[in-house]
Amino acid sequence: MPLSGRRSRLAWAITAGLALLFAALLTRQAGVHAQAPGQNQLTVYSPQTSYSVPLLDVNGQPYAGLVELLEPLGSVDARIDGKKYKLHFTPPGGRPLEVQFTGGKDKGKVRGNGYKLPANFVLQNGRGYVPLSVTSEIISRLLGSDAQLHSAARRLFIGNVQARYTLELHKDNPSRLLLGFSSPVNPSIATEPGRVRLTFRREPIISSGPENVPYSDPLISGVNFSEHDGLAELDVTGTAALMANFADGGRTIIITGAPAPPPVAQEAPPPPAPANPQNPSPQPRQPAGPRFLVLIDPAHGGNDIGAAITPSLPEKDVVLALARRVQHQLANRGIAAGLLRNSDIAITLDQRATWTNAARPALYIALHAANTGQGVHVFTAMLPAANLSPQGFLPWDTAQAAFLDLSGSVAGSVAAELESRKLPNATLLAPLRPMNNIAAPAIAVEIAPPAGNVDEIASAAYQEQVAQSIAAGVAAIRAKLPEVRP
Repeated sequence: MPLSGRRSRLAWAITAGLALLFAALLTRQAGVHAQAPGQNQLTVYSPQTSYSVPLLDVNGQPYAGLVELLEPLGSVDARIDGKKYKLHFTPPGGRPLEVQFTGGKDKGKVRGNGYKLPANFVLQNGRGYVPLSVTSEIISRLLGSDAQLHSAARRLFIGNVQARYTLELHKDNPSRLLLGFSSPVNPSIATEPGRVRLTFRREPIISSGPENVPYSDPLISGVNFSEHDGLAELDVTGTAALMANFADGGRTIIITGAPAPPPVAQEAPPPPAPANPQNPSPQPRQPAGPRFLVLIDPAHGGNDIGAAITPSLPEKDVVLALARRVQHQLANRGIAAGLLRNSDIAITLDQRATWTNAARPALYIALHAANTGQGVHVFTAMLPAANLSPQGFLPWDTAQAAFLDLSGSVAGSVAAELESRKLPNATLLAPLRPMNNIAAPAIAVEIAPPAGNVDEIASAAYQEQVAQSIAAGVAAIRAKLPEVRP
């Protein structure tokens, strides 16, 4: 995934791809429809919990469901009588409080007092919806505590829950930027060349001062804070590769320069021929023939943990274990396979693509994991068809376009093997990096728990079934994939 924290870049790609399909199937009545991906939820932060509320678009205005909004904060009982909607909300340790509205009307009651909405109340599929803009006021009236809505960012804060951060630059060698938080945080972390992005989905982080802080430092260029789509982000930029380390029990995140990654292992040259005492002159080496190499790329690594599958199991560990199983299963079928990383190191997306293209594999397989959903998703690149020759010059951003047909054949073969082992699976398109930059047939495989128990994602039996399916699918399609000269 990510690609990085369900969720990582992969989780966003799934949502985007499925939303395009669902949008065509939705029946839009009275101007009510689901919002576009990335704009369809409100994140609520309270002293007890943080949660997300799906939003509805009504004539271009976001609406929130009252039950979804209030249920995490207390006990809710909602009933519909014709077009009248009555909801009883009981806060912890309190007495029931009533909310009444009528579908298609803008007037109602909250706690027995008249209340006028800025737009009509909406009833749909047995649920009642109010405009997003009034959610903070309704909650304030029911809980008797202050609530603050950041409407454009889709974030609602109940009580004094906002958490601020501090910045402290230490000009060491290399420089270190210390991000301090009042309580432990667990953001998802994505790295790009000269950039680290921290995404806070459940923490009520808000700006503690200027949203954009520049630095005149040889390594750290600046920090930018933004909030949007129900989350907050801190984007740290620099002049070289950066990495993030946690300290002080998650209350401090240290941004500093990343160590240079090790070079990709190259195939060892053949041993020299034994000396011939009658002919001491060296013999010319014969050029190496074509070979079939599968390059396996376990996503994330190092400080980029990917998704938190469980509190103690990061995505980076799940996919590394799976990658080793896939490599073993391919070897059992006589197929040479290498790992882009075989340890817990951080590799940028550009490095993954560059090293893969330099190795000239016959096939590239990226591995991801998710703690939501079920079964296995097999992805190929979401790129428009292009008349490109694999032997010619390939644009970096769309290099994969020249190999889409072969990539689709591999994905179909792997999916067929998953199906034969009765593993839930789906074949999808996604705009993924570094897959778009790979100049070879390429697929991405994301595993989710086989059933309801998320711990099963790390079970040897389940991973072995997935690894066997991938290896068998590659073996079945091997004859269609061209061997490549090293």
